[in-house]
Amino acid sequence: MIPIVQLFPDFEEKIDFLFQTDENFRDLCSDYILCVAIVQKMKKESHLDIQSRREYKELQESLEEEILQNIMSDKKNLENN
Repeated sequence: MIPIVQLFPDFEEKIDFLFQTDENFRDLCSDYILCVAIVQKMKKESHLDIQSRREYKELQESLEEEILQNIMSDKKNLENN
């Protein structure tokens, strides 16, 4: 969860809440953390296909957007209650 909080530090409490209460959010965070690890490993292994690295980087960015959407969506839901 720490990488997610580092990514969106202004939403630490919201991330903690979602992580504890939303299984889909936990899965999304796990996917993101795994993707980041793969991207970092690929950067170290220069012999790997550039296209694959680009695809994983795009996936990482997509996951970041989805995480933020989940955070903001949940924030709106809580404000309406």
